[in-house]
Amino acid sequence: MTTDTSSTIEPGNAPLALEGMTVLEDGGGIAASYAGKLLADLGADVIKLEPPGGDEVRRKPPFPADDPDRERSGLHLFLDTNKRSLTLDVESAAGRRIYRQLAQRYGTLITARSIAEQQRLGLTWDDLSFDAPALNQVSITVFGIGTQREDWQAESLTASLASGISYRIGDPDRAPLGLPYDAPQYQGGIHAAICALLARRATREDGLGQHVWLSIVDIISNVMAGAGVAAYVFTGQSRGRAGTHMNAFYPWQVTPVKDGYYEVITMVDRQWKRFMELMGNPDWQHDERLQNRWLAFQHVEALDAFWHPWMKERTKAELMQIFGENHISFQPVHTIGEVAESEQLNARGFWAEIEHPAFDGPVKLPGAPYQLSESAWSLRRPPPLLGEHTEEILSGTCGLEPRQIAQLRRSRVI
Repeated sequence: MTTDTSSTIEPGNAPLALEGMTVLEDGGGIAASYAGKLLADLGADVIKLEPPGGDEVRRKPPFPADDPDRERSGLHLFLDTNKRSLTLDVESAAGRRIYRQLAQRYGTLITARSIAEQQRLGLTWDDLSFDAPALNQVSITVFGIGTQREDWQAESLTASLASGISYRIGDPDRAPLGLPYDAPQYQGGIHAAICALLARRATREDGLGQHVWLSIVDIISNVMAGAGVAAYVFTGQSRGRAGTHMNAFYPWQVTPVKDGYYEVITMVDRQWKRFMELMGNPDWQHDERLQNRWLAFQHVEALDAFWHPWMKERTKAELMQIFGENHISFQPVHTIGEVAESEQLNARGFWAEIEHPAFDGPVKLPGAPYQLSESAWSLRRPPPLLGEHTEEILSGTCGLEPRQIAQLRRSRVI
């Protein structure tokens, strides 16, 4: 029995870290949406600009009962908390005028539109900053700007493959794998949020904005494949896919247990010794192939047969207790369901609840992956309904009168 320590939407009295920062989020997709979320959750006023039919994240699963609904997408619910939604057709001249006005007044623009589309619409940083020299624009691309691939359309799998990280993922006898759960897009979002903050800080110093363009392929090549690149540059070595066994010292692998899988890693000799003691100091520990554990991985099939049966007789919970008591840093492989019920995450107050008009009761969402002592993270508003704040933004930020807004709606600009 665990105590539910999830938080609810309570503004509280603590100052917000990014209060006063204003951001226009445009272009759709996970990367731009996650960048906007990271800033909005810390207090920035983020306008999510969506086409009249809605951003693509609203059309992506999961959906309750697998029934598609643009207000009930789990991805939208997670990515769009604390934002305001404005629908706008930038293919129209009126829509582009409003876009320029918003970008210039908000001061920070995060976009996932390709440079070719920005140029076609006349919405590049050069266009937008001409009358707003303090404007900062962060352009999220897969391959970057100024290269022969700047206009290539690509998703997370493409970024994984192009970055080199896929060469290391999966079974060595099968095709490479991409990073799961759109990890490249989320990494792009994290870096875009960081770039927006750094650019804003620079603007405070000299009053000038700048165009920041980032490449998701570059990010993954650095963050996740960087060690492999360094190994190749300095040693000429290029390790391929190792499957469940790392082709380094032995054992370093994911091994089956009674009710799932467990990671076993014994780079520290004293942990290997304690592991042997737990199994009663078996004679096979003196096998010649185990005497150099940096080369023993070459004999994994024969060596696994010695100790895998002992692991398979025990559950993850039993092994967690045994290894914890003996200070051995092995880790169970959690299922997503186990993560959702994690006592450790509950203890951190990781989960948050929101009330949303598309649901009868509260919706449980992941909270912040960090905690700030003086400017607490909070969910102040639920994910917006499509276009929920269009009139509010057009009247308050753009100064449009009701009749002008009505005309834009009749013309299907909003």
